[in-house]
Amino acid sequence: MGDAPQSPLAKWELAALAAAGGAGGLAVVNRLIEMGAGEAYSVLDGDRSHYAWTHGDIYYTVRGSGAPIVLLHGIYTGASAFEYRRIFDQLAQRYRVFAPDLLGFGLSDRPPVVYSPMLYEELIADFVRQVVGGADHPARIIASSLSAAFTIRAAVERPGLFERLVLIEPTGIEELARANETLPRRLSRALLRSPVLGQGLYNLIASRLSIRTYLRSQVYADPNLASDDVVDYYYTSAHQRGARFAPASFISGTLNTPVTATYPLVQQPILLCWGKDARINPLQHASGFRQSNDRAELRVFDCGGLPQDEAAEEFVREVSAWMAIPIPSPRRR
Repeated sequence: MGDAPQSPLAKWELAALAAAGGAGGLAVVNRLIEMGAGEAYSVLDGDRSHYAWTHGDIYYTVRGSGAPIVLLHGIYTGASAFEYRRIFDQLAQRYRVFAPDLLGFGLSDRPPVVYSPMLYEELIADFVRQVVGGADHPARIIASSLSAAFTIRAAVERPGLFERLVLIEPTGIEELARANETLPRRLSRALLRSPVLGQGLYNLIASRLSIRTYLRSQVYADPNLASDDVVDYYYTSAHQRGARFAPASFISGTLNTPVTATYPLVQQPILLCWGKDARINPLQHASGFRQSNDRAELRVFDCGGLPQDEAAEEFVREVSAWMAIPIPSPRRR
């Protein structure tokens, strides 16, 4: 006896089946990409440890002795303390250097939360207080880009924890200064956080081709520095489970951190470091930071957007010389 005749499927049913098949195929591709990325690792040579923070474990490397320095990497796809690999050992020859991976990045936990400026400001202050030594050992901070904006606000809220601030191309006055939560931002964040389509879109953003193109066109003045090894490291870091959640907040603007009102209140000495050929946050944006706080000095390096990487030796030389200058005692009135 033959099969009974089948009624034709409605168009919406065909569309649903196609979408389900497409989603299933995309989920498989996403999983294969994650499995093929390899396990994240650190290139920094030092004592490796974890800080059991309220919102997740924070991985960090520490080395050296002397006054404490904390290195805070920028916020971007695949970010980690890797960006300080060329200066970590040099600084550790005269300081005790802490290099954490911020929550959501590198070897730290990557919980599926909505990442906010307040979250990172709290992390920075808690790390200095509970790991570095707090007010008994106020830290010298070297913070890059958006993390510099977080540091500015943390230093104003808890000034006793911070001795000096080295801010590498900080944002918040002209770049990434609009923090309004808008419908397009909420939608883009929700899309990138979605399990299948969001992961697929993120995988396009975090492909080797995208990473290489970004490093060569936007970050380094010398494109040859975007070597296969560097691209592979960023790629591996970007494809750990949960790695898309923090970049989703960044890409959607949720992490934008205005500092126009806060930055003039910073009481600590400030060293601004800028690459002469920085493209994402160009040198002309340094003027707003120089003019808004008379405690700020500026150093310009012959490189692109990562002077701590592309001009590492000069960066260490300039920063070390500035840190050796005694801090003037407060004037008595």
